[in-house]
Amino acid sequence: MYQVVTDGEVNAQVNALPDGLLPHYAQVLDLLELAPWSSEPYTDAKPDGVMRRLAFGPPGYTAQAIFLILEREQRVEVLRVLWLH
Repeated sequence: MYQVVTDGEVNAQVNALPDGLLPHYAQVLDLLELAPWSSEPYTDAKPDGVMRRLAFGPPGYTAQAIFLILEREQRVEVLRVLWLH
């Protein structure tokens, strides 16, 4: 199991999410704890890179979590949570 870490900036981004996205973000956190490598690479140029992204949300929303997987420490550092409105 991975430890998922966020900082104050990411927490502010999460707090700014619409209420309809919060349950979906909670699912993102669950996935990151168990299987962060099942996400998409941040860039196609580095398909095995440790910087990853995961789209989330119901139809009509475009949201993404961007994170770094630190395998040796079994930790995931969430870097950004973005959504388009």
